[in-house]
Amino acid sequence: MGRRRKRRRVILKRVVRIPKIFQCPNCSFISLSIIVKKKGDRAQAIISCGNCGLLDDEDFADIPIVYQAVDVYAKFIDLFERGEARVKFVSSTDSSSSE
Repeated sequence: MGRRRKRRRVILKRVVRIPKIFQCPNCSFISLSIIVKKKGDRAQAIISCGNCGLLDDEDFADIPIVYQAVDVYAKFIDLFERGEARVKFVSSTDSSSSE
């Protein structure tokens, strides 16, 4: 008599993706978003926190075009800890339309 055929195991490969939302150094929530705009040989980054309203526009001349949001986040953390970041705080009521 024949045996039952064994079922083949499917091995799932986990895909590690680069995060798009980071931890804010001011409020420690994971709500910091970074938008990188590339213009020629320069990169401009808009860094904003959805929780505490932290806003920073950095013009990075020393960051190559191939850098991504993770690299900009590392540079921003270094600037923030040294106190050299040009940070503004925008409340959520400023962005809404007023009558």
